[in-house]
Amino acid sequence: MKCLTHTVADAVGVCAYCGRGLCLDCLKEGSSKPLSCSPECAQALSRNEKALESILQQTIQSAKASAFYCYVCSALSGGAAVVAWFILPSPFLILFTAGCSVVLLLSGIWYGRTARKKSI
Repeated sequence: MKCLTHTVADAVGVCAYCGRGLCLDCLKEGSSKPLSCSPECAQALSRNEKALESILQQTIQSAKASAFYCYVCSALSGGAAVVAWFILPSPFLILFTAGCSVVLLLSGIWYGRTARKKSI
């Protein structure tokens, strides 16, 4: 592969955005990482990086909201299990709501830990 700018020189790197070849002279001119062949490609790489960061932040917010939702539903299911214990003599209903409460609590913990890992 030949360099985009210096057509006689062999390429030793490629632009991270468009994939065009870059020689040693071009690499010395703009030694920024990741490699880019033009200011336009550098701007496009910057926009892509900002978009990925935005997606990551939205994912973290979604995981936090899911954890909160699971905690609230776990508390409601736990309360329903206690009420069922005193009011309804149905072992199935008591065990089902208590089981749902435990599963939702564990799900909330999992979502919360996932949100913390991604934010660090």
